[in-house]
Amino acid sequence: MNLRRLSGLAAVVAAAGLAVASVQAAEACVDDTLPGRLADAPVRLCIEAKTGQPAHYRLWLAGEVRISGDEPAARQGLGGDWYGHPLWLRCTGAGNVRRCDLTVDGEAAWNAELVLPR
Repeated sequence: MNLRRLSGLAAVVAAAGLAVASVQAAEACVDDTLPGRLADAPVRLCIEAKTGQPAHYRLWLAGEVRISGDEPAARQGLGGDWYGHPLWLRCTGAGNVRRCDLTVDGEAAWNAELVLPR
């Protein structure tokens, strides 16, 4: 095996490892239960942010992902369904703070504020 080629390959592998290591991800989650007529339904909202990519939102309701999408869509509103009940999640904010509002059947049902770690 050519040692020069091997050292070049090692440099490429090391550079690729460095590139992978430089992609950082941060996740913020909030766990709660829905109030009102949907009381006791567990809700979990997570925002994952990776360097150089739009943040990704996931909302679990009763243990299943019901809404998922990237930040540009979440600012406009993301739709989902829970046993025939239309869900709508809209998130706004700047910097590392996001405020998210959830409606169920067109009525305000829940909201949360999440802070992404820097």
